[in-house]
Amino acid sequence: MRSTFSAFIAAALLLAGASLAQDGATGTTRLLVTHVRVPPAKVGMWLELQRNEVVPALKKAGIKDYTTYQTVVGEVAEFVIVRPFAFKELDSPDPLDRVLGAAPAAALRAKLGECTESMHRSIENRHDDVYLNPGAAAVLFVSRYRAMPGRARDYMAFVRAEMYPVMKQAQEDGTFAGLSVTTSVQGGEPGIITLNMHYETFAPLDGPPPVAKTLGPQGTAAFLTKGAGLISQLDQSILRRVADLSF
Repeated sequence: MRSTFSAFIAAALLLAGASLAQDGATGTTRLLVTHVRVPPAKVGMWLELQRNEVVPALKKAGIKDYTTYQTVVGEVAEFVIVRPFAFKELDSPDPLDRVLGAAPAAALRAKLGECTESMHRSIENRHDDVYLNPGAAAVLFVSRYRAMPGRARDYMAFVRAEMYPVMKQAQEDGTFAGLSVTTSVQGGEPGIITLNMHYETFAPLDGPPPVAKTLGPQGTAAFLTKGAGLISQLDQSILRRVADLSF
């Protein structure tokens, strides 16, 4: 079934924006991923605060890459914010405090709290050797997986040797916009691998995934055989990039 195939190769965390800074680990970029659940009745208020107060302050604070997504299939009224992160930031005042001052920043957080149901932050490492920059692509298809016992290295080897070349060709062919692969580090469930597939619009999700378009039936069957038994799927979601809350 196409849905089974999509679950295997299509991706997701979400993640990404252009020009993300490298962290200390060779070949990876450390990302701070913030999940915010907003009561449906308060979405407008939350967006207004982000648009008019939070984003301008973060830009003034020197944050360079910041991408906001809104879930359209999955946890409705959830927003996912992704940006590069260094732990040394925690040794300095919060960006809102630095730009606005302690009292105004506290007042802004109080207003955000009124329209926030929950918030969770985690760290993920993006594997830059299999990263295909999506630019400002509007759609993100997120798939989270757990490697089968003892097979995490094998799966990442499969991604590098088998999946990445096909995805690179698919990007060149215009089949999709970009790819990122992340692994959970701190604040999330250990050992989770997330595939993030980016598209310019939602329409391509109605058709075959990029692997099928690139390899054809026989090539796709061989691809699936090579990757069989390496991972188990946890969940999938579809998100829309919020352009005016991303920079």
